[in-house]
Amino acid sequence: MISDIIKNRKAIILTVIMFTGLSAYYGLDYWLMQRPCSVHVWRQTDCASYALNYFQNDRGFFLPQVHHRHAIDGSTTSEFPVIYYLASWFYKAFGFHDYYIRWIDYLIFFMALILLTLTSAYYIKNKLMAAFPSILLMMSCVIVYYAANFLPDVPALCFAIMGFYFFTRHVFNHGMSDFIWAIAFSVLASLLKISSALLFVCLFLYVLYLRVTGQDPEYGWKRILVSLGGFMVVFAWLYYVKIYNEQGQYFGNLQGMMGIWDCPPEKIKYIRQRTQEEWMPALGSWKLWYLAVPALAFVAVFYRRLDKTLAFILPFLLLGCVFYLIAFFGVFDVHDYYFINVFAFPVVFAIGFFSVLEKVLPQKWLIGFIVVATFLFGMTAEDTKAQFTNRKYHTGWNADPPKGFYNIEPYLRSIGINRQELIYSPSDGSTNITLYLANNPGWTRLFGTTLQSAKDRGAKYMLITSEMLETEEFASFKEAVIGEFEGIKVVRL
Repeated sequence: MISDIIKNRKAIILTVIMFTGLSAYYGLDYWLMQRPCSVHVWRQTDCASYALNYFQNDRGFFLPQVHHRHAIDGSTTSEFPVIYYLASWFYKAFGFHDYYIRWIDYLIFFMALILLTLTSAYYIKNKLMAAFPSILLMMSCVIVYYAANFLPDVPALCFAIMGFYFFTRHVFNHGMSDFIWAIAFSVLASLLKISSALLFVCLFLYVLYLRVTGQDPEYGWKRILVSLGGFMVVFAWLYYVKIYNEQGQYFGNLQGMMGIWDCPPEKIKYIRQRTQEEWMPALGSWKLWYLAVPALAFVAVFYRRLDKTLAFILPFLLLGCVFYLIAFFGVFDVHDYYFINVFAFPVVFAIGFFSVLEKVLPQKWLIGFIVVATFLFGMTAEDTKAQFTNRKYHTGWNADPPKGFYNIEPYLRSIGINRQELIYSPSDGSTNITLYLANNPGWTRLFGTTLQSAKDRGAKYMLITSEMLETEEFASFKEAVIGEFEGIKVVRL
């Protein structure tokens, strides 16, 4: 890898400059210092809760836990918790700051951009254009926003990209160690998010194809067995997740599909409308969407000029992404981040597109294209920044909890409520948002949990907004208020 970096240092330098410049332009200095907030704070606090419970409850790696007690004792999991476990070690070494997870994820994103540039350089000889696929990835608000976030989706995509880099090295150099690294990173991607296995499956099909057809004697059964071993690790984790969640009696994590075939017509219409109006501009500027069809047509016309590896992988990857979008269609009503791992296709396609363009265009035309592309990147980055502004200020995008919860924990401890006390938070319909911020286990209104139900299961206190306490449902508890912090009433049950 070091030799690749030295040989392609100009492309790497351009990638680093663009990463640094765009991070500053998009305002990542703000986002990287934030606690869970803005779009999908619900899922953010789920992730952050794993790390905090690892840290303060000394849980083993395979025993992840969250604050909500909709599971028996909070024992539940979904994605492979390696990032949360690593963050807990940062907490132990440097003190608790939950934004360490953001930093870890953004560092993974940076490393993936470097390896994506190195991957491109195997197929694209022009050093400037070799950085273009990485730059295009940085043009997506959804990608960059969740790269500096708590969710596992962008890290999963990044590990898939890293796996593709080592696979490309293996294709060109036939090193077995590169193949093992390719499978290892592909497995890690799949463990974090099973949808990231799309690229892994395509790589395996390519290896199987070469083995069966005998086109390359280097591809023996050893590589098939290593690949199958990787799939077995993924299946073993999925089975563990199923058993672990059954034991904890929590079934809130999506473990199956939500296909378009299960969606009523009104939901399909709503998802199509929201995708067009909100998700697509956040996934990428309309300037890029308008160019997507001509780019696809261009590659189709000059398909024979594609590298044979890309020519094999791209159709299968496209079919896999289309199947994924259909099979998980039902989640796109409120989940923009479920689109992230479909970016495996645009990433690989971008490499193919620029490599074919380089072969087809005369040198003068190629220089002109690079100049035009540079201006396009600038205009696209402006659109992406506008999307970040929406996520920072626009109330329609933001889903922040009452501000008082962000700093309420020291106050709770000052009035004698320790962090093991069970609480009920009726102002919250999520799993962990207010429970995590208050750092007390308990229940929210999720799954229709009532105050009486929470009391019966051991809740000793209730955290409720002043406005909600005035409602008929909770007005009788006014006399039980033992404290107040920034509009949050503390009620002894």
